[in-house]
Amino acid sequence: MTSSDDALSRRGFLKVAAGAGAAGVLGSGARAGAAPRQDGGEGTPPRKPNILIVLSDSHRARNLRCYGDEQVVTPHFDRLAEQGTLLETAVANTPLCRPYRASFMTGSLGHHNGMITNTDPRNFGVDERGQWSPQGLPTLAETFAAAGYRCGYVGKWHLGVVNTAPGPLRFGFNDYWATNLWPSHEYYEWKYATDKNQIVEGEGRFRPAVEVDQVVDYVRDAGDEPWLMMLGWGPPHSPFDPPPRYKNKYRNVELPPNIIGATSEAVARTMLPGYYGLVEAIDTEFGRLVTELYKLGRHLDTIVVYTSDHGNMLASHGLVGKEMPYQEASAVPFIIRWPGKIPAGVRQDMPFGAPDVFPTLAGLAGVDVPGGIDGRDFSRLLLGRPDAPRQDLTLLQMKFCEQAPAPGWRAIRTARHMYAARREEPWLLYDLQEDPWERRNLVDARSPLVAEFEEQLRAEMSRLGDSWT
Repeated sequence: MTSSDDALSRRGFLKVAAGAGAAGVLGSGARAGAAPRQDGGEGTPPRKPNILIVLSDSHRARNLRCYGDEQVVTPHFDRLAEQGTLLETAVANTPLCRPYRASFMTGSLGHHNGMITNTDPRNFGVDERGQWSPQGLPTLAETFAAAGYRCGYVGKWHLGVVNTAPGPLRFGFNDYWATNLWPSHEYYEWKYATDKNQIVEGEGRFRPAVEVDQVVDYVRDAGDEPWLMMLGWGPPHSPFDPPPRYKNKYRNVELPPNIIGATSEAVARTMLPGYYGLVEAIDTEFGRLVTELYKLGRHLDTIVVYTSDHGNMLASHGLVGKEMPYQEASAVPFIIRWPGKIPAGVRQDMPFGAPDVFPTLAGLAGVDVPGGIDGRDFSRLLLGRPDAPRQDLTLLQMKFCEQAPAPGWRAIRTARHMYAARREEPWLLYDLQEDPWERRNLVDARSPLVAEFEEQLRAEMSRLGDSWT
C-alpha cells in the first residue's frame, strides 16, 4: 500500500491524468481488464456510475486555490475542479457537524429530520443514547442500495452510535464499514469498528492516509455492481496539528482582512498555520485516492465529489468555531467530476445546499429521487443541460446555539448576497460581490434591499415549513 509520504507530486499526478486522457485511455498503471463498463451490451441498460463522496470536516470554501486562496497548496482539489464542475455558492444550511450530516443523508433540513444541533435535548430525532433516527425519511444509502448499489462508509461518522453490526443503524451503508470510534479528533491514532463489528486499532500514521487505504482496498475488491462509497475525514477540524512535513510551512500566512484587533490576530496566528497545513495534507491524500482510481480503471465510471460539512470562523469577525451565517462558517467547497458527462472547468454560482446533494446524486445516477424531502435534483444543471432548473436562493437555519439562543437565526444565500435575521429584527446583509469579506453590514447602512430580502426569507421559511417557534 502506498504511504502518504509516497503520494504523487503534482507533476506525477498530471502525468497519470494525461495518460488517462480525454479519449478514455487508461493510465499506465491500470489493471488489465479493469476498464469500466459504460453499457451492458446489446439489449441491456448502461451500467450505473460508481459514486465516491469525500466529506471533510471544517473546510472553508475560501481556503482552496480553486476558490481563490493563492496561499494554500491544493493541486489535487484544483485538478478536480479543472476536470469537473465547481459550485461557487454551496453552503452548510446548518453550519454544524451533525445537522449537516443528517441533511446530507436525508435531503431534508433539521426541523424535518430531527437533528437541529450537535448535542441538545431539543434534537427530537436523537434518543437518550445519542442515536439519531431520520424520522421515517429515506436516506441516501438506503435509496441507492434499493437501486442495486453496494454502499460503504469509511472514517468519521458523527451521526450517533457507530459500533454496530450491519443493520438499520447504518442507514444503508451495509456493504462495507470502517468507522472511527475515537470521540475526539485524534489524527495519529485510530480505532475502527469494521463491517464485522471487529475493532481495529493503530497509531503513528496520519489517519486520513489510513482511511484512503481502506477505500482503495474496497474499490480494488469491488465486484461488477455499482457502488457508493462515502469517506468522512476529520481534518481540517481542530486540533490544528498537521503531519510534520506541513507543520511549519504556513507559519507566515497572511491573515484575512476581516480579522481585526490584536486579540483576534493573536488567535488567528495560533490557528491558521496548522489549519492550512491540514488542508494541504488532505489534498495530498485526495490526490493519492484519485490516482488509485486511475490505476484501477475506475476513473471514467465514477462520480467523484469533494465537499465539507461547514467551515470555521478562525478569528474572523472576532469569532471562533462555526454556527454562524458568515462565509467562513457557512460556505463550503463542492466540486464534482464525472468524465464525459459533467462538463469540465465549469463554475456554477447557483445556491446549493446540503439537502440538494442526495437528490442531485440520485438524478445523476438514474436512481429514483424520493418524494417528501426538502432538497431538489439539480443533476441536469451539473450535466450542462440548457433546460436545467435553477433556484435563486437557499435557506440557512440555526435554531439555537451559544452565539444565538433560541429561536436562533435564519438566513438566505443568493449568488450575490447573504441576508440573516433574528426573529425580532434584521441582522446581517452583505453584498458578497462588492464586499467578499463581509465588512460592511448593509442592515446598519439601512439599505432598501433589507425589506426585499426579509420578505424572501419569510417566504422560504414558509415554503419549507420552518418557523421561529
